[in-house]
Amino acid sequence: MKRLEIVLECAQLTAVRRLLDDHATGYTIVHDVTGYGHHGLREREMILVLTVVTREHFDPIVDALLPMLGDRSGVVMISDVEVLRGEHFVPELRGRKLVHGI
Repeated sequence: MKRLEIVLECAQLTAVRRLLDDHATGYTIVHDVTGYGHHGLREREMILVLTVVTREHFDPIVDALLPMLGDRSGVVMISDVEVLRGEHFVPELRGRKLVHGI
């Protein structure tokens, strides 16, 4: 599984949510993010979106995120992750009754 930490401008949230609705089973949004980078100090103009996705859904997300960043403020941090109850992060299993250990 892959963990994505997506920091971007608030105005891009709708597009990112649409993308994740197609490829992730959920996500967490942290508003009013402050940071400093290539574009200088950004105070509460940014958001942080956290999600965990399967490898199959990782590439389409990253392919769509790259053009969104362009010359705007933002960064995507990617890490490998192990998740308890990982089946909850597989879109193809959404809505199925799951039994642990099977």
